[in-house]
Amino acid sequence: MGKPKYLGKLISVDEAVKQVLEKAKLEISTKLIDIYNALNHVLAEDIYALYDVPAYDRSAVDGYAVRSIDTVGASPLNLAVLRVKGSISPGDDPGKHSIGENEAVEITTGAPLPLGADAVVMYEDTHRNNDLVEIYKAVPVYANVSRKGEDYKKNELLVKSNTLLTDRFLAIIASTGIRKVRVYEKIRIGLITTGNELIEPGHELRPGKIFNSTSILVKTYLEKHAPFTLVRYYGIYPDNYNVLAEVLSKALSENHIVITTGGTGISGEDVIRDVIEDNGEWIFRGVALRPGRPTSAALVNDKLVFMLSGFPVAAWTALESIVLRTIYLLHGLNPPFRCSVKARLVRRVPNTIGYRTYIRVSIREDKDKGLIAEPYMLKGSGILSSLTKSNGYIVLRENVEGYEEDSIVDAYLL
Repeated sequence: MGKPKYLGKLISVDEAVKQVLEKAKLEISTKLIDIYNALNHVLAEDIYALYDVPAYDRSAVDGYAVRSIDTVGASPLNLAVLRVKGSISPGDDPGKHSIGENEAVEITTGAPLPLGADAVVMYEDTHRNNDLVEIYKAVPVYANVSRKGEDYKKNELLVKSNTLLTDRFLAIIASTGIRKVRVYEKIRIGLITTGNELIEPGHELRPGKIFNSTSILVKTYLEKHAPFTLVRYYGIYPDNYNVLAEVLSKALSENHIVITTGGTGISGEDVIRDVIEDNGEWIFRGVALRPGRPTSAALVNDKLVFMLSGFPVAAWTALESIVLRTIYLLHGLNPPFRCSVKARLVRRVPNTIGYRTYIRVSIREDKDKGLIAEPYMLKGSGILSSLTKSNGYIVLRENVEGYEEDSIVDAYLL
């Protein structure tokens, strides 16, 4: 196997994603889990309705259940007077009452319609007088009634397999009486940081050292945007071949995917690169991406390894453009949608043809120009404050030389 210490011909962002999807595979087991613990898991089975919902005709308002025919012609000047037989509440059996001609049952929202009734008159259109109720308004058949099966019907597909289970999906599963569902286990991702210059936050800063911020960015980004993953942080390791080979082997044995930060360049000190190429096979080595050009991917022991820059902004760009998309697609999920707004650039932003460039911007309202986007920094993959001082970004595609001042662009919201 060759050892490309240099970055060879850079491939596009889309080609990088394509190559990973073609070569990498995820083997993920499934398990049965209680719906109260299933949030942010990916469903591994289709869920079908066990019942009609509602399971019976029920009242959509508070009022009186009636036969609609008994209200024909009712108005404030022509009252329909019905005898009240009793009341019915949610949870009562529909057979608790049955009504005949000129009879009514007091009913609350969600209660089953009593036998014989086919409509509900709202309280606002009635006046109660002991066991009689005066109706001021005629109602048609099934007025103010939620029909049986109106929400969904028995055997209807409620949730497809490979759906990320959020609150609304879990609620509809619960509504059909299912307590346990089969889900995929969460994707385990091992995170390894390399660099002799790095120390963890909480320690004293010594000459020549910098605090490790990229790992916390990568870990929390994935936990936020890919909640079906479990990220295990292995710590900072020196640029030592044997040490890195050992921790990489351990991380590969314990996880589905491994991500490394740092050591993606071409210098002799970038040892993690040598460990990966000695033990695996490159999928791609470098991407036409700014910032984040050294971003790489490989297969080691048939498992996917992403190599990200040690610079935090470059790592973030790789996560946003490649890593997140790939993890979703490998799991059979549609990548998350990033909301955007149309905004006017306050100054020109250049690009190099062939590169996809991510520019951090501050989006705000201008009383004369509407929404404007002010580029925060055009360069600086290590300037972490460019992420905290911006609230969005714009993307310059590979075929775009740049955007001129006052151009209207899609600004993606962070």
